[in-house]
Amino acid sequence: MVWKKFLVLIAAALGLAACGGQKGTVEVQVTLTEFGIESSLTEFEAGVPYRLVVTNEGAVNHEFMIMPPLTEDQMGMTMDMHELDENALAMIAEDQLTPGATATLEFTFPEAAPAGALEFSCHTPGHYEAGMKLPIVVK
Repeated sequence: MVWKKFLVLIAAALGLAACGGQKGTVEVQVTLTEFGIESSLTEFEAGVPYRLVVTNEGAVNHEFMIMPPLTEDQMGMTMDMHELDENALAMIAEDQLTPGATATLEFTFPEAAPAGALEFSCHTPGHYEAGMKLPIVVK
């Protein structure tokens, strides 16, 4: 009888250990304002699913993108909106982020990205240049 209880405890412990390595979806609150971005997290882990809850607290439409920062020459808008969209890892379009709106984006970073390699940004004309970007790190 004691032996059976011991085996049940061992099996339960192994089951919990196997589940311990898995992570659920992590919710991240992102706030867009004129002209800034705030986030409850700026350090992420590759392979972990995130639910980004993006709220536009500003008075004008914004968009939300996860992408590499623009270089100095790209900031002069040598890239059109289509090219920006193609470079984004993920995005929420401007028509979904009207003033007061909240949109959700499910995203898992596929690989690590060191400081300076990725950022949250808004590329509505003039917003990025006004400083609407937030560097992030993916470990």
